[in-house]
Amino acid sequence: MRIAGSLWSVAPDDRLDTALRLRDAGLGRLHWDTTDGRFAAAGGFTPDDAAALAAQTGMTAEAHVMAHRSAREVDAWADFCDLVIVHVESDDWKDAVARIERRGVRAGLAVSPQTPATAVPLDLPVLCMSIVPGQAGSTFDERVLAKLSALRDAAPARPLGVDGGVRREHAEALSAAGADWAVVGTDLVFDGTAAWSDLLRPAAEA
Repeated sequence: MRIAGSLWSVAPDDRLDTALRLRDAGLGRLHWDTTDGRFAAAGGFTPDDAAALAAQTGMTAEAHVMAHRSAREVDAWADFCDLVIVHVESDDWKDAVARIERRGVRAGLAVSPQTPATAVPLDLPVLCMSIVPGQAGSTFDERVLAKLSALRDAAPARPLGVDGGVRREHAEALSAAGADWAVVGTDLVFDGTAAWSDLLRPAAEA
């Protein structure tokens, strides 16, 4: 299972130093969140700030757009991310996916805890939320394990990720349920790199 690091909970002035520390500990991939302030609580990053940080660290990048109208948001993220994820609950996710793919970037779908696995198409990467979107620091919802298993059974080759409240103690169960990658924020950022060291990969392998 691969790890993508989230800096959502890091103070703006500390983000570069934190990203460089994580890179030096072996992390090769960053996960950038952005919200419209309505679909999820206000927070996250602007594309300009995220692109600058990604360039300074040399790490690969993925974006997670939490917005009711996501198609209008994706272009700037597709400029520097190799995966741009929008929510299947957004009003225009099909248009957003088409727009991302026209940019030559892989599109993915995020699915919130209340949305069943059956609502997700079979042909796209899926990021399963294990907390309510935008509520960083919330407790990991173990019901995501059953959703991951159902999605894996429905489409064995599809990339599956999980995002929200993930701690090192969840890694084995997530991998067993079918997760290919996990977004990790607080547990990794705040002195957790040693515990995650066996799953960290440099950018060339992330």
